[in-house]
Amino acid sequence: MKKGYIIVRVSIHKNELFQKYPPLSTEVMKKYGGKYIIRGGKTEVFEGEWPVDRTTVVEFESFESAKKCYESVEYSKAMKIRQNSTKSDLILIEGY
Repeated sequence: MKKGYIIVRVSIHKNELFQKYPPLSTEVMKKYGGKYIIRGGKTEVFEGEWPVDRTTVVEFESFESAKKCYESVEYSKAMKIRQNSTKSDLILIEGY
């Protein structure tokens, strides 16, 4: 079975509010079996543009598990904080 990934890119515009997001999202991701592969860290752009402050990749056992996590009531609380404190892009993608 192919794995599922949530990939989030954020540019933070309300840092104090954003600081509430990581603890909430971590709890939910773990509840749904998510494993952080990338979470922030040093970035160096070699080609194109990557105009964001942080990139996060979370691995799940399946695309369906990742989708359940994203659509969960628990994540909706964290999502509101992310959306109100950042400009962000979030995708669910199937992979290996």
